[in-house]
Amino acid sequence: MNLFYKNILIFGDNNYLLEKLSNIIDKKDLTQYADFSYACSPQTFFELPLIPKFKFSHIDVKKDIKTLIDKFDLIISAHCKQIFPAELVTKVKCINIHPGFNPYNRGWYPHIFSIINKLSTGATIHEIDQKIDHGSIIIQRQVEIFSYDTSDTVYKRILETELHLFSEVIEKILCNDYQTYIIKEEGNINKKNDFQKMRQIELEKVYSGREIIDLLRALTHGNYQNAYFIDDDNNKIFIRLTLEPEEVVKE
Repeated sequence: MNLFYKNILIFGDNNYLLEKLSNIIDKKDLTQYADFSYACSPQTFFELPLIPKFKFSHIDVKKDIKTLIDKFDLIISAHCKQIFPAELVTKVKCINIHPGFNPYNRGWYPHIFSIINKLSTGATIHEIDQKIDHGSIIIQRQVEIFSYDTSDTVYKRILETELHLFSEVIEKILCNDYQTYIIKEEGNINKKNDFQKMRQIELEKVYSGREIIDLLRALTHGNYQNAYFIDDDNNKIFIRLTLEPEEVVKE
């Protein structure tokens, strides 16, 4: 296989996703044609055995930008929490595996906001430009949100969809033999502060049944302490929602 890109960095802050991406690369036997390295952000700490399995490092994009430009000709962001500077994306081919259906709910936690605002969610692999979760789309696929989904269950389906998309296009990306398309609509973007604001349930505020259920299921993600209210003693009380669809018995 004659690859266009030979020095590749897979850069992300999700342990599960990085390991599964590496498994796809190994299964396709791509390591015999190119040099793959893996990295995460300085504040991210992964459990063993991921770290000793690969060429692995912690990278601060802004501080290490010269090294990144000199060492790699392709950088794939896989849920990396850092924003790539303009200098990096203009000098190195950068591609993003994004857990959202661009251009909707770009930015932080697309699926969480999709549960609330009913905009589409899914997975998108796209070229990175100087805007957040923006750039020419290589491939994307929508993921349905069901009435019994929480943030956690939707996110798991998005992860699996991302892996399927990656498996479909990784050889084409490495050979620089893929087509892109541009969506003219800019969509919307959510920032980390928008997420922080929605976490507090205001006890005196009037919500519809749909609003409060959607808010709580959007903020329910495993053991994360997202949704909360402040009680009369000024204590922060965390909330998680359990949703169980009725089992239909066929007669």
